Amino acid sequence: MQAIFDPAARKGRLSLSISQHLLDRLEPYKHQINISAQAELLLEQLLEKLENRSWAERNAQALTEHGRAIMANGLAGEEFERI
Repeated sequence: MQAIFDPAARKGRLSLSISQHLLDRLEPYKHQINISAQAELLLEQLLEKLENRSWAERNAQALTEHGRAIMANGLAGEEFERI
């Protein structure tokens, strides 16, 4: 997945509440993990899913109509067996 954010951009602050149990389990690995970078990646993935879902919802009617047109008329180039 290609980053959609600029990793060199100015950083903002975010306060998170995380289970103490999880933090305790992470403690031995904290020198191996850049938690901020991992959080950015997870939030980027979440945002991509949300934006994709929103796009599909906004375009649902057009996608349905396009599917119906394909069912009625077939795909372009179908007669050349190149699909």
